[in-house]
Amino acid sequence: MGEIDWCRAIVVELNELKVAETVVHWMVVNFADADGARASIGEGTILGVTPSECLEATGIAAVARERHVPVLDLDALPARKTPIPNGVVLDHLMISAAVAEFDYIVSLPVMKTHMHCRVSLGLKNMKGCLRGREKVRLHQLPPCPAFPGVKPLDLAIADMAAVLAPHLALMDGSTGMQGLVASAGSQLHPGLMVASDSVLAAGAVAAVLMGYEPRDIAHLRLAAHRAFGVIDCAQMEIDPPSWREWITPFELPPQKSNFEYRDVHVLDRESCSACLSTMLMFLQRHYAELGDYLPLTFAIGKGHATLPERAFCLGKCRAKAAAGQHVFMKGCPPVASDILRAVVADQCHLSRRETQD
Repeated sequence: MGEIDWCRAIVVELNELKVAETVVHWMVVNFADADGARASIGEGTILGVTPSECLEATGIAAVARERHVPVLDLDALPARKTPIPNGVVLDHLMISAAVAEFDYIVSLPVMKTHMHCRVSLGLKNMKGCLRGREKVRLHQLPPCPAFPGVKPLDLAIADMAAVLAPHLALMDGSTGMQGLVASAGSQLHPGLMVASDSVLAAGAVAAVLMGYEPRDIAHLRLAAHRAFGVIDCAQMEIDPPSWREWITPFELPPQKSNFEYRDVHVLDRESCSACLSTMLMFLQRHYAELGDYLPLTFAIGKGHATLPERAFCLGKCRAKAAAGQHVFMKGCPPVASDILRAVVADQCHLSRRETQD
C-alpha cells in the first residue's frame, strides 16, 4: 500500500446550530457567489421514499429555495456506467451523470448506525449518487471467497471509494440515529459535527465519537488498506485535542431482525435497507395486533433458495419466487399498513377455504 500523509479533522460543538441552513449558506458564500461557479444539492434515497420528500422533511429544500440553490434528484437523472479500477466485488457502478458535472463534492451524512455495516457515514453516504436500483445491487452481491467473513456490501463500499470519494466530508451529529437503521432506530443528540477533507478520516473520528473502534468498521478498514485514506486517529491532527470528551456511545444495531418478536420469523438474505427497516417498523407498530395470526413467517431479500409454505414475501426481489404457495406483497418496499392488511386478508382467505372444505 502507498504511504499516507497525516491528515486533519475538526470536531465542532453545534449548540443549536441548524446544520442544513448553515451548510447551504456556506455553499452560497464560498461557491455560488464566486465568479462563474454554481452550487447544487443532490439527493438519492433508499427505495420507498423520494429525494424531494427527504429534502422537504429535513428542511434542506426550504433553505435551498430561500438561497436559490438548485436541488437535483439523483435517482431521476441519467446514469453513467463507471468502471471500478481493481474492484474486488464490483467492476462498474451506474453513477448519476450529474456528479461528473461538479468539480467539488461534499458528503453530508447524519451520524447513524446500520445493521448491515455497523455505521453509515460519509463514505457509505456516497451510495446516494448511484442510480435507483443500483443501490440495491450492492446488497445482493455473492460472498467473496478471498475475504471470508467479510460482507459483500462492505467490500462494495470500499470498491466505490475508488470513484466516489468526496472532496469534503461533514458528519452531522446534531441529531444521530442508533439501533437498526434510520427509520426504525431511535434518536440521540451528540450535538456536534466532524469535518475533514478525507472522508475516511472523518468517518474514523465520527466512529470513535459514536463509541466504536474504526478498524471494526469493515468498509473503513478495507478502504484504508487500499490506501484511500487514514483511519488511525494517531495519524491525524484532530482539533480540539480534547475531542474525545464528546464521545456519545450509540446503541449497536441488532444482528437479527426478529430478535424480540415471539412467533414471528423474519428470513433475511441479501435484503436492502428499505425492506429491512420496513419490516422492523411494521413489527414495532403492529405486533400487538398480530396475536390471532401468529405464528408468521416473512421473507425479505432475494437470496432464498426455498421458503416455508405461506411465507409472506416482501418487495420486488421476491416477486418471482412468491408464486404459488407464498403470499407476495408488492411495493419496493411495501408500507407497514399494507403488510398488516395482507396478513389479515390471507387469514380471511384461509378461513373461507377451510369453511368451504
